[in-house]
Amino acid sequence: MGAVLAGVLLCGTAACSSPGGAARDRSAKPEQFNAAPIAAVRKAVDKGAKLNSLSYSVNGKIAGQGTVQGKVSISLHPRALDMRMTAAGGVRSGEISVRLIGDTVYVGSGERAAAALHGKHWLKFQMRGKGPGGAAGFGGMRQQADQDPAAQASLLTQSKNIKKVGQETVGGVRTTHYAGTVSVDELLKRRPAKDALAAKRRERAVQRYKALGVNALTLDLWVGPDDRTVKFRERATTDRGPLDLTLRFFDVNKPVTVQAPPTSDTMDLTQRFRQGFRPGAQQGFKERGGAGAGTGIGTGSA
Repeated sequence: MGAVLAGVLLCGTAACSSPGGAARDRSAKPEQFNAAPIAAVRKAVDKGAKLNSLSYSVNGKIAGQGTVQGKVSISLHPRALDMRMTAAGGVRSGEISVRLIGDTVYVGSGERAAAALHGKHWLKFQMRGKGPGGAAGFGGMRQQADQDPAAQASLLTQSKNIKKVGQETVGGVRTTHYAGTVSVDELLKRRPAKDALAAKRRERAVQRYKALGVNALTLDLWVGPDDRTVKFRERATTDRGPLDLTLRFFDVNKPVTVQAPPTSDTMDLTQRFRQGFRPGAQQGFKERGGAGAGTGIGTGSA
C-alpha cells in the first residue's frame, strides 16, 4: 500500500517558473506565470501539514495488482490506523484489513488468513525491533504504517506546468481543480525545501516512484473551502503497468478509534517465533494473499 499510504501529511514549495512565459505574454513576468496556482496549492499543503487525523477513500488501479478500493482512517497522535481494502483482477485479489495501535499491527484477510493461521483470522506483530516478529522481517510494514496519502499531493507544487483547471463540485463541495506533471528524476535532483514535511520523508515518497519505474507523474488536486484538500489523483506508467489512484478526504481532525481484534482470533507472530514458529507457515499465508501480501493487496501511497 505504499502508494495508498504514502507521505506524512502535506508539504512542499516550488519556485514560480514559466515555460516560455515571457514569449507567450510579454506583459507578464516569467517568474509569475505559475504563481497563482502554486500559491493556492501551497496553501492547501500548509493546511494539511497541521492535520493530526483524517479519513479517505481509495479507488483505482495499482501497477501490476489490478483494481483496488477501500477506506483508511489515520491518526498521528496517538498513532492509529484502520485500513480496509479490496483488490480484484490481480495476483492477490481479495479483502484485507490492517489495524495499527501504537507499535502493534494487526493484519487480517478473512478465511484466507484462517486457512494458514490454524483457524485464526488475524496476525499480530510489533513494528519495533529487527528480530523475529519485528517489522524489519515482515515486508516493510513499518514504513507503510508510518505513511499517509498526502506526500504525493505535495509534489504538485514542484510542477513546472501547474495550472488551474477550473471549478468543480466534488461530493457536494465546491472545489478548485489544479493539475500538473512532475519528473521523478528532477524531483530527486532538486534541493529539498525547508517546509512542514521533513525532507527525508518526501524523498522516500519519490524513491518509491523511482522503484516502480515511474518517469513522470500526472497529479490533480481539488481544493475546497478554507484551503482544504478534498480530492487527489495520481497517474503514471510504471514497469508493472498503469498506476491510477484517486483519494477522497473527509472527517478531517476527527478522533480515530481502532479496536484490537479478539485475542482468541489472533496469532501473535512474536510469540509464535519464540515457540519455534516455522517460516513455512508464514509463507503459506503470503501465498494466500494474507499478511505478507497485504501491503501489496495492492501498494505502498497518501
